[in-house]
Amino acid sequence: MSKTIRYYMGLIMIGYGLAQIPIIMVSLIYGEIYHIYYLASTSILLITGLLLVRFAEKPVEIALVDPLIIAVISFLIPGLTNTIVMIVTGFDPWDSLFESISSITTTGLSLYSPNKLPYTIHFARAWLQWIGGVGIVILTLGTLLKPGTVAYKLLATHIRKEAVMPSVMVVARAVLCIYGLLTLISIIAYYLTGMSLFDAVIHGLTTISTGGFSTQETFPRNALWIAIVFMFLSAQSFSRFYMTFFKRRPRYLGMGPQIKSFIIINLIAIVLSYIAVNMFGSTIDFGDIAFNILSASTTTGYTTISVDELPTVVKYIIIVLMIIGASLGSTGGGLKQYRFIILLKETWRRLLKMVSPHGRLIVVKINGEVIDDEEVYNNMLIISLYILSLTISTIIFLYTGYSLEDSLFTVASALGTVGLAPSIVNHTLPWWSKLLLSMDMFIGRLEILPVASILPYVFDKMRGK
Repeated sequence: MSKTIRYYMGLIMIGYGLAQIPIIMVSLIYGEIYHIYYLASTSILLITGLLLVRFAEKPVEIALVDPLIIAVISFLIPGLTNTIVMIVTGFDPWDSLFESISSITTTGLSLYSPNKLPYTIHFARAWLQWIGGVGIVILTLGTLLKPGTVAYKLLATHIRKEAVMPSVMVVARAVLCIYGLLTLISIIAYYLTGMSLFDAVIHGLTTISTGGFSTQETFPRNALWIAIVFMFLSAQSFSRFYMTFFKRRPRYLGMGPQIKSFIIINLIAIVLSYIAVNMFGSTIDFGDIAFNILSASTTTGYTTISVDELPTVVKYIIIVLMIIGASLGSTGGGLKQYRFIILLKETWRRLLKMVSPHGRLIVVKINGEVIDDEEVYNNMLIISLYILSLTISTIIFLYTGYSLEDSLFTVASALGTVGLAPSIVNHTLPWWSKLLLSMDMFIGRLEILPVASILPYVFDKMRGK
């Protein structure tokens, strides 16, 4: 392990160690014993992190593969730390891994009924989702690092094309400010509907992170519209909020390509689902259809009805929505609207080339800007890897004995970091299925390419190169 990786791993450990303090406070407030274990893990993280930073040189430059490795580590450390704490406190090891990875990746899949979990674990899962939503690396950059080449490369790993801002620290703090403000407003709004303060906090944290863990089996109906508004906002690129409020450019609040695509796809999905529900004689009302469609497309994962109640056609519509996902630069998962637009435009370009004169120049444009071929091919590669992962994972999951419909739905939900699931997702899943879904949630959150990109590096290291 290089000194660069050790140094930033140390910063991540310090950052997450401090981030566990609210979990400790919740445990103390509700008189539960979990603060002892979280306090112990916080101490270990802080001591280890300080030692790593102390004895590793702060790098001036950074190797190309290092930000990818650090990005992976930044999600592994919180996930594995919480896994260990849950195991020590008596939870099943595979269930603990599943719940913790589902939390930090903002997925929201759970093996537990909400009414069977203690307050501390409820909050720990929601808090992990909130941290994972904005990215633990961005949190670290915004509070511990100064602007520079290294920091910019680390940030670009997470926000990619949305990195149109002047410096990493400025951007990270701005994003955290927007993220925190939206969270606070949503908590207040939920509280005003009659929720308890604890429930309002949990729902606020998990709505803005598009995580979806709830304190109830089905989402409270008196708060549906609040959830719809904040799910929609959180599924849009945070760079738009940054450019609007910090750069004072109101035009960015307008209907950009991703927002247009998102709205059109959801309207089509709602209409088709409503027709399907009526054709098959289901009693599901329009409000439930619209809410669950939006929950799927924003990759939040709240539900007002059981997935098992949905007609098969609606389940497949939701599967498509979970695969497409939210906007690039948001807290949502899936392939992202940006890549879906590129896929459609590149497909149209290829069809035009087949019937156009030789040598005719046809380019891909989004919002009037030409997208160069390298970017198009990179995004097509991500799409290909995503579909390949979805296919392989579904085939493997079929060995559990469940139907193709339920297997595909579950895997699409995990890979898209959504959280909707049929009733088959429970304690009866074999351990390897829990591990498979945990891996899908992890690579889905990191959008596959960073994980895939470090494999050649790892193999070279294993061979001693």
